[in-house]
Amino acid sequence: MEEKQISISPIVKAPNIPTQVAEQIIDLINRGSLKTGERLPSEHRMTRMMGISRISLREAMKLLEAKGYIEPRHKRGKFVRIPEEGEKTSIEDLLSVDHDKIWELLCVRRILDAKAAALACECATREEKKALRSFCVKAAQGNLARQVPIGPEGGRLYARFFDTLIESTHNTIFIHLRKSIDTLLLGAFPFSRKKLSTIRGSAGRIIEQLGAITDAVERDDPQAAETALIAHIEYLEKSLKKAIDHPWPAPDE
Repeated sequence: MEEKQISISPIVKAPNIPTQVAEQIIDLINRGSLKTGERLPSEHRMTRMMGISRISLREAMKLLEAKGYIEPRHKRGKFVRIPEEGEKTSIEDLLSVDHDKIWELLCVRRILDAKAAALACECATREEKKALRSFCVKAAQGNLARQVPIGPEGGRLYARFFDTLIESTHNTIFIHLRKSIDTLLLGAFPFSRKKLSTIRGSAGRIIEQLGAITDAVERDDPQAAETALIAHIEYLEKSLKKAIDHPWPAPDE
């Protein structure tokens, strides 16, 4: 079978080369330059066209396979496919290869969520404040602070807390903007939970931080709420970096 003749651009040298390769292939698929069932060019040809190493290309292929865009066929090469509707396309696989993406996501959260916390102090209703407090109470009642590894229940509670915080701003444009990255956030949760589970006491610290944010919202103190939110994001960044650099099992608590 002849190789598909496509226009592939050289990759700019950067730490996230596998991501750039994967994004270019996905773009070619979305534009119809690559169609379902067609075979990708050989590894030798693709590395030459893109000016990258085989290691980077293979990491990109792993990302594309995990996201459902290609499938390997024994001794025949890699073939294009389109992910089925509803098929998992979580960025968890992307984060496991390209850790820089988690720092980019936390950077966005530092900006959006901190301002949301400040706005919530000015706009949250009594019911919304009670809802924020209820998440902290449920975490305490469920003994989630001592949960190792951190489970899906804790992740869902965390997501609902921030959904409520964002909605408490009552700013429809802001809410829409924040909701636009929900897919990325939800995709990052499994990766983050797994990594944070290796850090002793991380679940308890996070619950305390959510409590501090809630305290500030209840007091209608925008500066304190923003400060508490930024402290939370900084803790996540510091802990995740530690977990990624030193991936040791979490000691029993």
